[in-house]
This record gives sequence, C-alpha cells and structure tokens, in this order.
Amino acid sequence: MWHTPDCPQWTIMQIDWEADSRRIKEQDGWAKDVFPAAHERLKQAAAAMPPDTAAQPFVAALTELVQAQANTTGFVVLHEWVEILERHFPPRLPDPNEVAE
Repeated sequence: MWHTPDCPQWTIMQIDWEADSRRIKEQDGWAKDVFPAAHERLKQAAAAMPPDTAAQPFVAALTELVQAQANTTGFVVLHEWVEILERHFPPRLPDPNEVAE
C-alpha cells in the first residue's frame, strides 16, 4: 500500500512505530538494570537447593540457561539450548540387561 506524505494513516503509523521503538528501548533499559540482581537471586536460590531433590536437574538447567543468556547480547541460540538440556536431561539409553519383547 502506498501513502502520500500527507496521508493521515501514514502519520498514525509513524507515530505508532516511534512509540513502539521508545517502549522497547525503555523495556531493554529496565531489563539491563534489573537482570543482574535477578540473576544473582536465582543463583542463590539454586545454591540453597538440596542436591538430592527431584527438581535439581530443572534448577541446574534453568541456572545454566540464564547464565548463557547473561553471556550474550542477543538470544541464546537453539544449539546452546539443546546442549544445556542434553547435559541435564540426557536421553535414556536402552538397558542392555533388559530383555526385548
């Protein structure tokens, strides 16, 4: 769709884009300020978990994923997610002592 420079719809779209851009910058700024403290609280909570709890693999994976996010300026890429999840939730290999039916 083409708009002339004096088109009201075009003006509204530009105002919306600028408002969205401003909002995203504000959210990013807030997140960059808050993330280190929230990450530290997560690490402290994870360290306080008893090592023999059933939730331990989930806590360890979440902690590692958050650390991976802290180490990047963008998003944690898929292959890093898979490496972390494979490390904490390895596939179950067939039991060689189990008789196949």
